[in-house]
Amino acid sequence: MPAGRYTVMDGDGHPVGTEAFRCAPGPIGWRYFSEVDVADPEELHAVVDLAVDADWRPVRTQVDTGAHRILLQAEGDRLRGFLDGEALETPWGEDHELDYASPAYNAVTANRLVGTAEFDVVFLDPRTCEPRHERQRYELAGEEEVATPVGRFATRRWIFTALSSGWSRPFWVAGDVVVAYEGLFELASYDPGATGPLVLAAPSGA
Repeated sequence: MPAGRYTVMDGDGHPVGTEAFRCAPGPIGWRYFSEVDVADPEELHAVVDLAVDADWRPVRTQVDTGAHRILLQAEGDRLRGFLDGEALETPWGEDHELDYASPAYNAVTANRLVGTAEFDVVFLDPRTCEPRHERQRYELAGEEEVATPVGRFATRRWIFTALSSGWSRPFWVAGDVVVAYEGLFELASYDPGATGPLVLAAPSGA
């Protein structure tokens, strides 16, 4: 069960909080659980729970920010569930992905894709949890080693682009863990457990 803690950054590399996580293979595929604490642009504590099947297709997700809570389950051509106690459904299909402001969702999409692709996304607002539909592009940029504060990893490098705005950043995935995401997430601590990607070398100066 890989576990660790990210430093959450504001997009420009300035620390604004943390995300403590653990993830592991589960009865249907894979599951990720985390607690997010950020202070900027305003304080937020969120609990994130994401489960996928053996093909890395999202099956169920729950985000609870205290002020808002959403639970969604994939049911055929719909995501169905509740937002703040009210029934909710939104279109869903094989060509859709799910996204929230946690690297778990990037890891799921990257593990499902075999290469560069554009697709529809149900994106959950980080604070209100309201779902909205967007288009994203993941470009597979190849395999490489990347240095992180906890050590070096063998990874696949992806470039994320939000097609509506053109905002784009690279991120690096080792197994089922995003080990680096430029300007957004940086590993501050990490334990691979029995199933997680291994650190190839200790960080410089360790």
